Amino acid sequence: MTEKNSQQRGNNIRRLALRLIPVALLVVAIAIIWQASIKQAKDYVYLHDNDYDQAESIVPQVPLEDIRDDQVVIYFGIHVEKIYELSLHSRTFSADGSLWVEWDKENQQYMEKHGIAPKDLLTLVNQIERWDSTFEPTSAEPIILSAGRYYQRFRFSSRFYDDEINFRRDPFDSLILPIVVEVAPGAMSQKYQQTLLYPHHHQNGFLGMSGELSGYQLEGAVLNSYIHQYPSRFGEWYQPAFSQARLDIVYHSDYWSAFVNWVLPRIIVMTVVLLSPAVASSRRDVRLAIPSTALLTLIFLQQAYHNEIPSLPYLTFLDQLFACSYLIAMGLFALFTWGTNVYSKAPDDKKDEAMERIDRVDVIFQVSSVCAVAAVAVLSWVAALN
Repeated sequence: MTEKNSQQRGNNIRRLALRLIPVALLVVAIAIIWQASIKQAKDYVYLHDNDYDQAESIVPQVPLEDIRDDQVVIYFGIHVEKIYELSLHSRTFSADGSLWVEWDKENQQYMEKHGIAPKDLLTLVNQIERWDSTFEPTSAEPIILSAGRYYQRFRFSSRFYDDEINFRRDPFDSLILPIVVEVAPGAMSQKYQQTLLYPHHHQNGFLGMSGELSGYQLEGAVLNSYIHQYPSRFGEWYQPAFSQARLDIVYHSDYWSAFVNWVLPRIIVMTVVLLSPAVASSRRDVRLAIPSTALLTLIFLQQAYHNEIPSLPYLTFLDQLFACSYLIAMGLFALFTWGTNVYSKAPDDKKDEAMERIDRVDVIFQVSSVCAVAAVAVLSWVAALN
């Protein structure tokens, strides 16, 4: 009898191995195709881009006291009155507000000599949908201040693209909304007359009362100056570099809201899955229905989540939890299938023994699944912080 059982166990292992071989081959094929596509894209860029090694760079601007004599200083300030229509899926948001610039008499004379209007000094770099945007001066001519300096204020209303959104910790992430203003290409930004933007010394606030966003808590805002060097020369004989002022408005997720909306439904589904082994082994139809139903529910939940964010080249924190949940649900379905086969093939006098064996494996699977979820959550969170 023992020899017969050993032979039957060996046959079961061989059948399982034969079933797993196609799955393993499919995974290997997908990995090979993925790596080949990435290599092909890199090779194409390398072969067709003559300036492949010329990278775009944005570096902090030199301190005000270290500027050269041939560099022109213009002071810049900004105040955002309203932020609205945030779309994480398209990485865009809308903002209304004011910005202003201040310069000295020598700069004014240079601008008059070259016919440069104050409006032509600046450009909103990450502005999109220009046809539906406004950027207009509040006065026809610059205002002459008491110290002989010149001042011009502008009103803007536009939609902006956000390249700073990082979804790795989503839905428990920080949100940075940038408004980037750069010296416009022209006489004031050429090689021998480089204009540098510096935060205005009288800047005392960046956001108005309508700077809040639903689902996020405002942390603050910071204005810094940078030098932006483009990878292209735009047909010039030198490598152009433009000064830019960047206002970063920082928010963080409402953690409780994110937990209730996205994490709690998954926890409920997985609790049902992990408690399903408590169903009597004799209720085979019920046991098999639970993981398959849970798997479909998880798929729908993840699809709803991905409707809110753009396509990404990496997995978010929540995506990795979903992936772990998929594996557990599929593993539980395989476990219940195995248990059903073991129970149905057991002789009548061995049914109780088979049921006890199934229950022991179920408990091991439950404990292992809980440990796996905890490990994936911790490792994914730590990896997202790096």
